[in-house]
Amino acid sequence: MSLTRRRFIETASLSLLASAVLPAALASQKDQTFNSDGLALLDSVSTQTFEPYIGERFQVSGAYVSLILLSVTAAPGPSQATKPPMVGRLPKPSQQALTGFSLRFRGSGTSLKQGTYKLENPSLGSIPLFLVPSGPGVSPPRYTAVFNLLS
Repeated sequence: MSLTRRRFIETASLSLLASAVLPAALASQKDQTFNSDGLALLDSVSTQTFEPYIGERFQVSGAYVSLILLSVTAAPGPSQATKPPMVGRLPKPSQQALTGFSLRFRGSGTSLKQGTYKLENPSLGSIPLFLVPSGPGVSPPRYTAVFNLLS
């Protein structure tokens, strides 16, 4: 079957219509993971934000899974070890320091895949976190959320 001009124009028109309608349809499905309240909390997050909630339960929105915050661990500071001399241009010193910390959770219910989830706590509110499972076969499941911050 050969492609006629008429068939080409019909197919191109339908493709154009579909490409315009599909993003609009997907955009109408509201993903509440990243709402302004949760993102505002992430703007000033630190270890002190989460330390009062160690031992408290966080409900995963949209799933029958709850997590208990086990620990808040600050990342080690930059190493003071001597660095080998650099050849060529020296990098510009950064005006901002990199700091970080991690949160460890113990899960109950079905295990979650790696991904971003909205966690809800009655005292802290809702916060979107990228959770990484500890590995297959760990019972009960454990998850880590890592924060790397420029200060």
